[in-house]
Amino acid sequence: MPLVGLAELVLHMKQTSSDVVPESDWTVAREIVKAELQPDDLILFEPFWTDPLGRRTFGELATMKRSGRSDERRFPRAFEVSIRGAHNTDLAGWKKLKETKAGTITVTLLENPSFTKVIDDTLDLVNPERLSVSRVDDGVEQPCTFQRGSSQGGSTVVPQGLLVPADKFVCQGGHVGVAVLHGLDHHPHVCMYATPMQGASLRMKFSNVTFGSSLHGHSGIQWLVERTPTPDKVAVTFSAFDRLIGTHHHKVGVGWVGFELPTAEIDGKKGDLVAEIAPSSQRQFCFEATTRREVSR
Repeated sequence: MPLVGLAELVLHMKQTSSDVVPESDWTVAREIVKAELQPDDLILFEPFWTDPLGRRTFGELATMKRSGRSDERRFPRAFEVSIRGAHNTDLAGWKKLKETKAGTITVTLLENPSFTKVIDDTLDLVNPERLSVSRVDDGVEQPCTFQRGSSQGGSTVVPQGLLVPADKFVCQGGHVGVAVLHGLDHHPHVCMYATPMQGASLRMKFSNVTFGSSLHGHSGIQWLVERTPTPDKVAVTFSAFDRLIGTHHHKVGVGWVGFELPTAEIDGKKGDLVAEIAPSSQRQFCFEATTRREVSR
């Protein structure tokens, strides 16, 4: 027992001394990134457990869109801020442009070989000027009202739900607003918390959207629900110019998952994008969608 105690003491001293990254290194890394950062660049911290430490020092540079990103393809470049030789596997095929040391931290600038430019992001359109929301019962639309207020906890008991957005469209039996999903991968994802209804559809109409070659999106359900797979699905159907674009089916248990629907025939056009969620008992659903265009390197 004394030997075990001594070993624990030695390991504790090592963990809290030589293995700890000095605050000064984080500050230097921040200045390195800040000097070359462009508005559409991604910043990520590796290994993932260092994310809170990085965001604390990087402050306003670690925006919600970067920290709660849907995917990496939407960013032309990425600054990977890493310790102990860790790297993000999703960036394995990216081209290394530059590598700089900040003490024990390595800052690597990478270029995305599969960049898809975001034209319009529906998350930026969740306001009464660009979005209308309605409950649809047997073809009859009931408009939902936009309300500003304070955020509310989804639940005080397990399973805790998504944080109810402060600013949201409120319908009879549901709401629509921007929230942060705790996904099955335990990563945060900024998305549209759009509550499916059991006896009606939820219709969202985004106005004056510029379309590209594809409609690219992701969906997920709060992790405590999604960790137990079921046959249940949430169906989201997209349309524009009175024509079907396609339907995405989210099956409970798949986690944060992407989808891509081709829109080549309306590439370059502007119009309304309609997203309609079919009736479902899954209340903790969240999704995001962007119009995009491939960029050749």
